[in-house]
Amino acid sequence: MSERINSLLAEGLAKGYAGTIKPEAIQRSGFSGKANDFLSTSGGHYHDEWFADDNGGGQELVETAEEKGTRLYAGGVIPTEELQSLGFTTKDVISRLITSVRELKDKTRLHEPCSLELPDGWKYKYEILKRSEEVPLTIGYESIEFNGREVFAHGHMISPIK
Repeated sequence: MSERINSLLAEGLAKGYAGTIKPEAIQRSGFSGKANDFLSTSGGHYHDEWFADDNGGGQELVETAEEKGTRLYAGGVIPTEELQSLGFTTKDVISRLITSVRELKDKTRLHEPCSLELPDGWKYKYEILKRSEEVPLTIGYESIEFNGREVFAHGHMISPIK
């Protein structure tokens, strides 16, 4: 995918889920979810819909005058009881996710691996499981660990729309 599409995905994530755009409630084929939508000042349209609380998934769509792309994601946190036994809530884990996305910006959820050590035993990782230039498709795996124990995971698939 082009740098412009990658940049639009990163900008949308930063302004939407990890930023200040307040999501709106949506219905899609009878499913209740949330969405962020914005037009970039540098040109392009970003739209994200997700259907999740603790676990679930969603899809980001981006479009410029020349091309389109998508990033799908699914996963979530370990069961509430297990989080509670560690002394945490889903909100605690998601706050580490948002912090990681804000700090890593356009380095995560795209086509290259990255990681971030967080205070107090927390670690964020994004790994590339498979990348095909021929198809084209990137499959990534995002996780958050607390003291070496995985407490959050998301699978990602990124592809142009043609």
